[in-house]
Amino acid sequence: MNRLPALIKREFWENKGALRTTPVVIGGLYIVVLLMSIITFQHFDNDFQSLKEAIAYLAQSDVELRNKIIHQSTMIGSFLFSLVLAFVVFFYLLGSLYDDRKDRSILFWKSLPASDTLTLVSKLLTAMVVAPFIFWVIYVITHITIMLISSIVVLALGENPWTLFLGIGNPFKGWSMVLVSYMCQSIWALPLYGWLMLVSAFAPRIPLLFATLPPVVFAVLQIWIEFLQTFTLKNNLFGVIGQWFANSPLIISADDHGKNDFGVALGIPVTSTFDHEVTVANMLDRLFSSQMLIGLVMATVFLAGALWLRHRATES
Repeated sequence: MNRLPALIKREFWENKGALRTTPVVIGGLYIVVLLMSIITFQHFDNDFQSLKEAIAYLAQSDVELRNKIIHQSTMIGSFLFSLVLAFVVFFYLLGSLYDDRKDRSILFWKSLPASDTLTLVSKLLTAMVVAPFIFWVIYVITHITIMLISSIVVLALGENPWTLFLGIGNPFKGWSMVLVSYMCQSIWALPLYGWLMLVSAFAPRIPLLFATLPPVVFAVLQIWIEFLQTFTLKNNLFGVIGQWFANSPLIISADDHGKNDFGVALGIPVTSTFDHEVTVANMLDRLFSSQMLIGLVMATVFLAGALWLRHRATES
């Protein structure tokens, strides 16, 4: 039996609440909000006359405009999934090597025929691949369900959902862009993932405190010393982390690249280091940059430290 898939399955079943139930709940919230909106609309307009007029107006609008709105709406629909996924992965990795020591089960897991390296790799792959893929699958199912509900409403109002939106937008393009964005973000976030696993491997208690306090203290001291020397505030750790988040290949709802139009962007379009337009080329541009090379070096150091600590971990 291949040990790595078995270890990944173990990670999934031990964390199925976060990895499986959480995205299902998010998808359910989307659907409930849609149904509540329809019911609320019906409460104020029994004949749906206003909605009929809105749909008729939309049917007469430019096809290219509808195609753009549908495509970008498909990607924007992933925003809540992306946000919650970030929190799930953050806290999963923070407890990935800590929980075994906390509940004193580490000696049991070490007695199994699986090396510490495989254990660490399985946890990292769960965060980088398994969690994003599960969230993406639930996001796609949720979007399909919403399209079906919307189609039923449009049919009930006497319009053709195929000519209105189903036959115009290509959901597969939006879905695939979100999936590629998730996978690229997993690689881009490797320095953070490595740091979280390093903290998880050595924190005696409250790993969240150990993960956040040292960077904050270092950044504050850096700002203070730099200000005393130059009486100016230049780039510091806060700025570096901020630019790293802003340059993320993750799809985030934002204005359309400075055009103040409805649209989406990669990361937060406040920097000019990378192009923030949502394309696969722009995502890959980040992964083959000098910033990513520095990030990989940092991630390697952090993960090597986490593995070294895991080798020497005891039940205490």
